[in-house]
Amino acid sequence: MREEEIEKLRGVVRDCVTKHLYSSAIFFADKVAAFTNDPADIYMQAQALFLGRHYRRAYHLLNASQIVLRDLRFRYLAAKCLEELKEWDQCILMLDDAKVDEHGNLNDTKDSNIMYLDKDGEDHEINISSAICFLRGKAYEALENRVQARHWYKAAIKAALML
Repeated sequence: MREEEIEKLRGVVRDCVTKHLYSSAIFFADKVAAFTNDPADIYMQAQALFLGRHYRRAYHLLNASQIVLRDLRFRYLAAKCLEELKEWDQCILMLDDAKVDEHGNLNDTKDSNIMYLDKDGEDHEINISSAICFLRGKAYEALENRVQARHWYKAAIKAALML
């Protein structure tokens, strides 16, 4: 398949997502990823699966890619899948074993890369570290570890203010 055809299919996937046609997005994203085996296309497929509520399939796709170990976007999306599956211990493991003190200060800053997870009309961006800290807090809260949850929520706020 030619590159312009693949790019057109990528556009179809994006359009399906914006129109909430998740089953169609999953179908086309699967074809694109099969043709290219490109990490960005695999991520797009996993996002389509996630949006279509196929959390276990998305998680297994991300894990099978082995990029989940090197790319925070992959790791975060895999952890979000585990969150939806209510597999909180696995979610925390997927997010790494960073430590936070009682003031919300991170002792492990390898998650400090910035990724544009959300944009609004004012061009605010969220730091991936903040999103990961928040998800850790949520996981600890679900595991009824309120002290750790509070520390991670504080860390999420601090990370969000570091833009």
